[in-house]
Order: sequence, then structure tokens, then C-alpha cells
Amino acid sequence: MHLFAGRPSHRRRQTGRRTRTRPGTLPSVDPTEITAGRLHLRPWQEGDQEVLVAAGNDPESARWTSMPSPCTREAADEWVRVTAPRGWAEGTGLSFAVCDSTTSEVLAGVALRPGADPDVWDVGYWCVPEHRGQGVVPEALGSLCRWGFGALGAVRVEWMAQVGNHASLRCAQKAGFQLEGVLRDGLVHRGQHVDGWIAGLLPGDPNEDTARLPSYAERTDGVVTVRRWRSTDAPEVARACADPETARWLPVPVPYTLEVAHGYVDGIVPTEWTAGTAANCAVVDAVDGTLLGAVGLRLRDGIGELGYWTAPWARGRGVAARAARLHAGWGFAELNLPRIELLADVDNVASQRVAEKAGWVREGVARAVRGAPRDPSRRVDMAVYALLS
Repeated sequence: MHLFAGRPSHRRRQTGRRTRTRPGTLPSVDPTEITAGRLHLRPWQEGDQEVLVAAGNDPESARWTSMPSPCTREAADEWVRVTAPRGWAEGTGLSFAVCDSTTSEVLAGVALRPGADPDVWDVGYWCVPEHRGQGVVPEALGSLCRWGFGALGAVRVEWMAQVGNHASLRCAQKAGFQLEGVLRDGLVHRGQHVDGWIAGLLPGDPNEDTARLPSYAERTDGVVTVRRWRSTDAPEVARACADPETARWLPVPVPYTLEVAHGYVDGIVPTEWTAGTAANCAVVDAVDGTLLGAVGLRLRDGIGELGYWTAPWARGRGVAARAARLHAGWGFAELNLPRIELLADVDNVASQRVAEKAGWVREGVARAVRGAPRDPSRRVDMAVYALLS
């Protein structure tokens, strides 16, 4: 039973591009228990099978981890009685049940296993569905990594997960991991190569949340909803951005393919969010969830610059103005921005109307301030609008 929620099988391990500096397997590691305040980490034991079966059959676990799906009692027995103990004996996988220190209830699972470099360990985890969102995994992960640095001499702990697994990413960030990039086709999940996020934690890293922007709760006015991008949005993004009018005013690649859309939704958006440079969101119909457009805030020098586009099939419905008001409200409330600017090409009358309808005040024209979308060497004038908190 594969219990790595944070890291599906990675082809680096399969291709053998790097070899171990130690011969054979790593030395045996004595099964260890770790007490961490409200949590107690211990090796898996008889009686844990039921929670393993339940967790393995949870749809989110099946979607993101390599736990057997469906997960049977036989698979759980194999894990508890054979696979997990063998991991400790051979030093190939150190797996813990995360339990409530008071009730002994199993809340989650965490594990460390050696990477191709024996000083670098991979971390994996999952959480029982009813205990998600309670900080269990970040706390357990922090304790596990501190133990790994001290007892195992690890110089780095790596987290990897399929791009789009935002819940796993947030757990890693809350435990201090720094998102470092995207591995294109770098992971193997249920027999398919998929893009993966990679993050690292070093012994000297501060024990603090590395996400520079707060989480984003959906915002709606009953007509449109602004939410985080999802990988499943990519086909509609590709369709919208392939529109000539969109390409006329925005510096999007031409042609705009599905691969480009996935690169944006799964790569650029979360990377910029983590870096604290931009908060880009999808705009969807509040009733049926249809993608209507996009809205974003780019952050610089303590102020925000708002941008948006509307899908061709949603134009003329006031979508962009509604989304602009909702997203700006988040920027003022959650980021404490004193000012949010909006720049529109002086020839883009429709965008200027959106700004004015949403409540932005025109302050003037910035001459030759931007490169033209299709010819960056040609400078264009932009109408400058601002909204104050």
C-alpha cells in the first residue's frame, strides 16, 4: 500500500539517473515513536486496518495518492503486517500513523523514504477525511521532518505532488516547505506521467507558513463567483484565449493551446501565488459554474494592479465589472492594500467602460508605458484608473 499523498512515484527513481553513494539498502532504522503535543506519531500496528481501508477508498485519496483503489482489507493487512515493518527493517520507508495523543484515534499517515541521494528524503502524507482542515498534517509533518534532520542526518526533505493538489501544497507550505518549481511530466501517477510540484525543506529553514498570500475563499455576488483556478479549467481557458479579440489586447501566446493553458493554470498561477507576486482567479457563473473569465491582482510596491478578461461567450453581461469589485474587495480586506490600479489601453474602450462601471476613477494617461501585446517594441498609452480602500 503506497501511502505517499504528497508524492506519487517519481520517474527519477525509476530511470536511475543518480546512484546511491551507499552500497545496497540503507541501514535498518529502529521503529520510533514521536510525541508532538496533541499528536503522537507511531509505527502502524494491528487494529489500524479499518482506518486504512476507509482512507484509501476516499475519492480524494484515490485522485491524488497511489493507495490501492479500491482499497481492500487484504491490502491493509499487507501494509500493516509486511510492507510497513519491512520499510523500517530495510530503511526504505519510515511510515507513521498520526494519532490523537489523548484518544489514540488515527488521524492521518506520514512517511519518510530515502531519495536517490541518501542525504535527501522524500515525505508523503494523507489525512482521514473528517480530520482535514484541522492542522493535523502540517503539525505532524513539522515534527516528522525535525526528527528526520536530527535522527537521520537528512540535509534536505523534498515534497512532490501532482500539480493541482492544492490541499497537499498548503500542508507542505504550512510546515515550512518552499515551493521551488514544476517538474514537467516529472511524476508517475497510476501509470501516467504527470506534471508535479516540488518543494524543499532544509534544517535551517524557519518553522513558518511559506505562502506569501493568504488562502482564497470563494467570493460571490450571486451572479458571478471568483475562485482559485483548477486544472479542469484549462480547456475552457484555451478556448477563451484563442479568441482574436482576447489576443488583440492581452499578451497571450498565439496560438493558445491546451498545453499553454495547463502551463498557466497549473504552473504560473500557483507559482506566482506562492511567491506573493500575483493572485489570479477564475470567474465562473454562480449558478452552474461555467467559466466566464478571469480576474487577477499583480502586487508591487505595496499596491495592486487589477486585470481581467471575459470569455467570448460571456461578454456583454457585466461579468468583468462584478469580478473586479469582488476581487478588489478581497485585496483591500485580506492584503490591506491602500490602492488598486487598473490600466487599460487607450484604444480599448470596452475595458475602460468596465473600469468605470466597477467604480474605478480615471486619473489620466500614462504615455508609452507598456509594450503592445503583439509587438512589444511598439509602446502604447494606457488610461490609468485607481480605487482606494
